[in-house]
Amino acid sequence: MASSIWPKSSKARVDRSLSAHSVMGLVISAILFIVCLSGAVAVFEDELGWWENPVSDPIQSVSPEAAQATVESVAAAQPDTTHLYLYLPRNNWPRYVAGGDDGLQTANPSGELTGEYETPWNDFLIHLHYYLNLPTSFGMIVVAIFGVMLVAMVISGFLAHPRIFRDAFRFRRTGQARLVQADLHNRLSVWTAPFTIIVAATGAIIGLFSIVALVLAQTSFDGDTRALSEAVFGAEPAPDETPADLPNVEAALASLSEIAPEADPFLVIAHDPGTAGQHITIYGEHHDRLIYGETYEFDGAGTYTGKGGYSDGEAGKQITMSTYYLHFGDFGGLAVKVAYAVFGIALCIIIAAGMNIYFLKRAEAGRALPRLASAWSGLVWGTSALLAVTLLASLIGLGSGWLTAVFWGGTLAVGALGYCLSDPIRTGQLMRAGLGVALGAAVLIHVAVYLGHYDNPYTWVTSACLLLLAVFTLVPPSRFRSRSPHLAPRTAD
Repeated sequence: MASSIWPKSSKARVDRSLSAHSVMGLVISAILFIVCLSGAVAVFEDELGWWENPVSDPIQSVSPEAAQATVESVAAAQPDTTHLYLYLPRNNWPRYVAGGDDGLQTANPSGELTGEYETPWNDFLIHLHYYLNLPTSFGMIVVAIFGVMLVAMVISGFLAHPRIFRDAFRFRRTGQARLVQADLHNRLSVWTAPFTIIVAATGAIIGLFSIVALVLAQTSFDGDTRALSEAVFGAEPAPDETPADLPNVEAALASLSEIAPEADPFLVIAHDPGTAGQHITIYGEHHDRLIYGETYEFDGAGTYTGKGGYSDGEAGKQITMSTYYLHFGDFGGLAVKVAYAVFGIALCIIIAAGMNIYFLKRAEAGRALPRLASAWSGLVWGTSALLAVTLLASLIGLGSGWLTAVFWGGTLAVGALGYCLSDPIRTGQLMRAGLGVALGAAVLIHVAVYLGHYDNPYTWVTSACLLLLAVFTLVPPSRFRSRSPHLAPRTAD
């Protein structure tokens, strides 16, 4: 018999690893589930943002002349802005958005501003995944710590199961409920491990950059964080607030097409516009690379001054700029996005099954916790339903602040409802039905409000997908019977 590639483990080490894995799971599962669920949905942030506000027609490209006209329009609308942004159309995002410190607006191919660019639900979703709706700096660190713990859980899970590769294709779908859940948890964990480690590690790197920067600044730059930032992202010209003509974005874009014809510009930032110290940064997408983009620098007159070196510079710079695409799955088109969403949902199932195993083990030992198991069922299905409820609420006019209150207040409410019902099956059924009804209602309201814009394929395809998801959640699955993953004897806690 061939020897296993997995090192032989002592029972003590397996027991310690399993204990560590279980403790971490109990501590972080609820928040980690929300982070992973919102991340799986946020993979489609571009498509959902387009669906949420579909009033502008698709735009495939913007000429340098039109971009310059937009600069003048934004400067006139926001004369005190310190930064001016042009988000140019991309392959998966055929729209043109521009603005400054006071907000963004859509623009037409001629460069004229056409209306407010408001996507409150999309903004809420991104803020939920990035920061858990906490203050941004603190929230990003908190989410990053959960990413570190997720990596630790993957490692401890492998150490706790020395036969994990040998049993990689063993999947019992019937029989004892705990064993079914254990196979579901273990098999999905093995199959999705590379994705989980990549996403968790890159998320932790992005979120903990501020802390890492402080440490590196102390050890390598004599405590100067600005010097560290300049080493990674490049130095900016010294500010000069002497009034000057607006930056020549037209010349910069025209020059970029000659300097780097392989770079597809998708973001233009004019720093300190209307001053003598102004300069222009253009992010160019390199379709054959994983980097978020290469930065090309120009002075106020549109003269090329250099690039960041993320496409061909030091390895550290290339790795740093590649973490974004690896984490968000924003490369390789729609197929990669769908794959990321599927793996993200699989990760949510892994987390849910892990807690199910805990409750089923207690039930088998005669120490059932039906109220807590029911509360967990409420959280798993309830937070999913609340994402649909907030989507519905945004379509009837609620802003991102109210959506945050609805989600977190609703999360407490569904957990409390599950606890009071003390019935995991019934709680899951109610929350699942709520998800389907809210999704269906959101699509119907969207059709009523934006019917005139359904000639746009991005709009009707997204609506069709949401409607199919609503139907799927409303139709009881064939295996949703008395033997539920959450099932525990109905005894007092």
